[in-house]
Amino acid sequence: MDATRARRLGIAGTLCAVAVTGCGGSRLSHDAILSAANGGPVAAASAQQQQQQTGVTATVPQDGGVAPVPGASAVGGSASSGGAGGVTPVRGGAAAAAGSVSGGGASHADVATGSAGSAARPAGPLAPILLGNVGTYSGPVGGTLYVVPTMIQVWVAWTNAHGGIGGHPVQVITADDGGDPARSRSEVQDLVENRHVIGFLANFMPLNLQGPLPYLEQKHMPVVGGDEVNSQWTSSPVLFPVGTTFNETMDGTLRESHAENATKVGIIACVEAATCDVQAQHIKDASPRFGEEVVYTARTSLAQPDFTAQCLGAQQAGAQVIWIGMEANSAERLANSCARQNYHPLWITGAIATTNREADLPALDGLLAPASTFPAMLTGGLPGITAYQEAIHQYAPNLELSGATSMVWTAGELLKKAMANVGPQPTTDAIFKGLWSMKNETVGGLTPPVTYVANQGTPPISCYFVVQIKGGKWSAPKGSVYQCP
Repeated sequence: MDATRARRLGIAGTLCAVAVTGCGGSRLSHDAILSAANGGPVAAASAQQQQQQTGVTATVPQDGGVAPVPGASAVGGSASSGGAGGVTPVRGGAAAAAGSVSGGGASHADVATGSAGSAARPAGPLAPILLGNVGTYSGPVGGTLYVVPTMIQVWVAWTNAHGGIGGHPVQVITADDGGDPARSRSEVQDLVENRHVIGFLANFMPLNLQGPLPYLEQKHMPVVGGDEVNSQWTSSPVLFPVGTTFNETMDGTLRESHAENATKVGIIACVEAATCDVQAQHIKDASPRFGEEVVYTARTSLAQPDFTAQCLGAQQAGAQVIWIGMEANSAERLANSCARQNYHPLWITGAIATTNREADLPALDGLLAPASTFPAMLTGGLPGITAYQEAIHQYAPNLELSGATSMVWTAGELLKKAMANVGPQPTTDAIFKGLWSMKNETVGGLTPPVTYVANQGTPPISCYFVVQIKGGKWSAPKGSVYQCP
């Protein structure tokens, strides 16, 4: 290998970065999230509040105006805050009114009223397309996914300002399940039976999909896009991934490693979560298919302050590739521990877990991440990417971009295309029929080719994009061109 390629490679597990109980990010109290939904500030959570589960529902009004949402970072905020410290309001509309049911049940919101900005006038007089969104936007997982509700509202505002979907304005009702499977199921049921949504958009619930999925399948209710990190995204007939599926994302990390002639793999994974076991096993099973060999494995605690022993062990075993099965804060401590031992791997992770914070850490410079959908930091090259950047600039200019913001936008654009020929009355069947008609669909290059099959799971999506930290900034070394096995 040349001097650049001689750097050892490391693979960081995406799911553990966003979905391990006990990972970084603050929990917000129920009252704090309600305050944010009503346009108030999100105060820093107290120690007691950080232990509470939270839930809130906010609505995007029919007129295209959008409300401030819980968990969006304030100006200058970072993803690591988990949303504490402020709210990024979405420009162009009235605030949503929010309320809740006591006793930990599903939260509710009324459709907001009020005037919207001139750029977000109603799409037309046709019946609205009413959608739901349930995800984990507070607690540990919320430290990464807090941007999702804001990004959904950005997409809705932009869509309604540009004619809606087939002339129908779009409304989205968002609920935070706090990572609780029972609450997630309750909120999904409430949205279906009481709010009469016809489908769900971009549900990010990496820890608790098992809660609502049986109900979604029973009611034959489609979910277009989301975290896509569980195996059910390729087995359930109601889940429609909009980008590279997760096992295939991990395969992409091995493929990128092998391209750098790094064939010796080390695994450093947590002991607290079963998800880390699943990922570690997949890396072990998949490595030989890519000409890789696992030479080192270690299990560690997320509370471990220093990883010098693991760094030295991996280095002495000759590991050129290190897969990290831990959340982001532990990954940063690991990178710093290895750097102190003059062990400088090039970390690789899935882009859903990436935010600007990682780019600020010198020990992670050079990190490569397979991205399920287009690189979030791109500013042009494709009409869909240009629209994405213009929408954020117009409605939420302080929103922190991430793999999740790209996935939300792509999910919305794919749904828009699936429902392009919707009739006077939007229906769930119209969503299914539009999705089932898609074969090798890329949504204008926003996603690798996806194909859906009627009443079956989605075939694995193997192609991926690549993003990289370089010189303290995120870049897309291969631009908007997806890579395929």
